[in-house]
Amino acid sequence: MTTIFEVLTWGREGTRVDGQLTSRLGPGTRFPRGTEFGLQLLMDAWFQGFGTMALHLDTAKEFEECFELFLGKQVWTDEEGHLLDAATKAPLQPRVKAADHYAGRLDGSTGSSNGYHYLVLKPERDEFLRRAAAIIASFAIESEPGGEKARFTIEAADPRYVAHLDQHRYFQTAFNGRLPD
Repeated sequence: MTTIFEVLTWGREGTRVDGQLTSRLGPGTRFPRGTEFGLQLLMDAWFQGFGTMALHLDTAKEFEECFELFLGKQVWTDEEGHLLDAATKAPLQPRVKAADHYAGRLDGSTGSSNGYHYLVLKPERDEFLRRAAAIIASFAIESEPGGEKARFTIEAADPRYVAHLDQHRYFQTAFNGRLPD
């Protein structure tokens, strides 16, 4: 993972989290402005294990879904390319090939884990943007003099989305506000 920003948060107050970004790219960095970057920061803090016990399971599931929308969902297959149940890895009935079921939605990436194969679906940019608009009420950022640091405020639509940031947190992120094509 290439670190683009160091992130420091001051903890949360209700639905608001304040923090600071430090660019690892040097002076003159353009800091992302959209709500999608606010969601990316909340997702990455959760993914890196901060306050995972503070999040309700439904909220954690929403963040997992947001990662799938952003990066592309993995679908599990057997060696012949038939779909498997994601949780049990048992063959789905009736048997169907992933390439047929997800025709036009596969991005070409493949891999394996624990002896099982997977294919990756294309990211869903528009759905990620819709989720960002539903989860992030506002995202404000202001560059500090020198251009390497910026202060930000994330206002979530519900306190459950920022429950994992109840304390000061420091982490590094490769998210940069850009969206998948």
